[in-house]
Amino acid sequence: DEVNSVACELGAHGARVQAVLADLRKREELTAAFEQAVGKLDGALDILVNCAGIQRRKPCLDFTIEDWDDVVEVNLTAVFRLCQLAGRIMAEQGKGKIINVASALSFFGGYTVPAYAASKGGVAQVTKALSNEWAGLGINVNAIAPGYMDTSMNVALINDPVRNSKI
Repeated sequence: DEVNSVACELGAHGARVQAVLADLRKREELTAAFEQAVGKLDGALDILVNCAGIQRRKPCLDFTIEDWDDVVEVNLTAVFRLCQLAGRIMAEQGKGKIINVASALSFFGGYTVPAYAASKGGVAQVTKALSNEWAGLGINVNAIAPGYMDTSMNVALINDPVRNSKI
């Protein structure tokens, strides 16, 4: 929702920025936004950074399938689809770089975030699969897996002194 104001702020500091807005839970919007973004780049694409992510925090016994679907759609399915769309362009160019944002939870699972942990584990694995398949096409695919960050997504953890100290 803040993409336009952030783009203006970055542009005010001299960066060349183009804003594109899409709900990554809606596959048609995702594809249209990707095509719009590539159009703003005159069809060339050097790098894709998949860094969007959401989470829902509830005990596994209470986790709804709707929350599961939303998190997996944004965190994993959208990542794969954007990689695939970018990969097609990059394969034609014979080069490109893709960086996916996984998570430390890709490896140790987390607590009360089953869909997030599963989706980020999937990001780690799909990154490996794409890297294996596309290296010969000149496409470099990697992931980074940060730990807990001081963001709005982790306010509940930051404000819980017991859980925060365990992390």
